[in-house]
Amino acid sequence: MLDHLAHAGQTTDVQWRGWQITRIGGGWSNLLYRATNSAHDLAVKFTMRDGRDRAGREYGALLALHQAGLAVAPEPILLDRTAYPQPVVVQTWLEGEVSARPPASETEWRKLVQHFALIGTVKPQNTSTALPEAVLNANNVRDGRRIVQQQVARIPRQARPQSLLRLIRRFERSFLPDWSGVALALCRVDNNTLNFVRRPGLWASVDWENAGWGDPAFDIADWKTHAAYIGVPAARWDWVVDAYCSLVGDAAAAVRIQAYYKILLVWWVARLARYLYEVPRGLDQRLVEWPEDWQDGLLAKYEHYLALAEGLYS
Repeated sequence: MLDHLAHAGQTTDVQWRGWQITRIGGGWSNLLYRATNSAHDLAVKFTMRDGRDRAGREYGALLALHQAGLAVAPEPILLDRTAYPQPVVVQTWLEGEVSARPPASETEWRKLVQHFALIGTVKPQNTSTALPEAVLNANNVRDGRRIVQQQVARIPRQARPQSLLRLIRRFERSFLPDWSGVALALCRVDNNTLNFVRRPGLWASVDWENAGWGDPAFDIADWKTHAAYIGVPAARWDWVVDAYCSLVGDAAAAVRIQAYYKILLVWWVARLARYLYEVPRGLDQRLVEWPEDWQDGLLAKYEHYLALAEGLYS
């Protein structure tokens, strides 16, 4: 079945040797299929081949969660990095509701907060699974400033927008509270609404190809700043932070979340400026093409994050 899919390209629905295979859209950096027969219901994910080891990260994160007895993610079935043009990870398919909308009630928000709290209980010292640091990760303010500079550095000097340069100057002069000695835990990264499976009991999540060790407070800030939650009011995020800190028993996490939030707003501005430079030049390599209106969407997000960041670094 994997041999067939590896050569099928972006085929949608097809019957093949007893398998019902359906292409699942939504991802930009992978080709995802649901494959079902009389004995199995699987998610088959071919990932980009790059330095992140996306398939290996996803398999490792799922394995660590499975070993911890946490039923909040698919069960890993198979990892193959070498047999196909793209690395592939196979996992169980999770039934449940997937929606682009943010949670609509306090009950739903509480389930999502609980999901993050449970993920953070998986730590390097209590699993035999080897994982790298999360792809997007900072354990202190110095790390946070570094990840912003990494985004800026990918845009040639002459192509950097003046609005970005002004913001970066303010950001570099700003004071942010710092700390040390954060205990690392599993971080999801890429907390898009579409990655969460809403179901009775515990909510689950999929798409762990950027996961790894990091400060779980950073994962909360990443969630808070994700573009899928742009319309969520600030008062709800205050509630989320309070609920999360209470669940994990770490009042100091609130300070770290706020500092990471301020850093990630600048990171988003730099990242979107990089996309606006790279995409028209064919420098952004993905397995799925950008939509025709990509530029309008990215410009709107750039202006949104720029306004938020300028309000903090005025």
